[in-house]
Amino acid sequence: MPERVPPGRVGRLWLLQRLDVARRGAELLDRKRQLLRREQERLAMLCEGTGREWEAACALAQQWGLRAAVLGGGAAVNLSAASVAGQARVVVTWQNTMGVRHPGEALCTLAVPEPTELAAANAAMGPAAAAYRRALEAAAAHAVAAAALHEIETELQATQRRVRAIEQHRIPQLEGALHTLMLRLEELEREERVVTRWAKLHGAETGRSA
Repeated sequence: MPERVPPGRVGRLWLLQRLDVARRGAELLDRKRQLLRREQERLAMLCEGTGREWEAACALAQQWGLRAAVLGGGAAVNLSAASVAGQARVVVTWQNTMGVRHPGEALCTLAVPEPTELAAANAAMGPAAAAYRRALEAAAAHAVAAAALHEIETELQATQRRVRAIEQHRIPQLEGALHTLMLRLEELEREERVVTRWAKLHGAETGRSA
């Protein structure tokens, strides 16, 4: 529903105030948009880097896992893995960027097999366990970076829509209404001047007639 503009000079002040609010709002949102873009670029680079680290860590873990399986057999690998299964813990910390709450860091607590268990298995079991722990840490770091990037991009898109709505719709509507009102006020002022001159002339003529 369109706003009802008060008539006359009160309406002019009313529109000027709302124009000022709209322009300041657009300016603040534009600053937020710029900051979010910089954060988006930073997180995109971080996400790309953590993705590469995760892929490399997974590939290394698979290599060591295969070596451990070749040296000790699948049963030995499964036995060693069972001693630490289900003991990994990942705690995600959160932070706020320009009003956007998003993951900030993943803190991993990973179980380590007992040295005696590793020694009883084979020479590749220790490096394999360490490689899989590193892969899990890399996966958590990448997941946090990807989730943070998603939240920032979502807020950036919403901010861009709000800026466009103000700059392309709200401000032009107010400016148009102000222009129309100013034309009307100028017309009324001209009419008042004509009426005033007519009243003066009519009064002078009446005085002479008397």
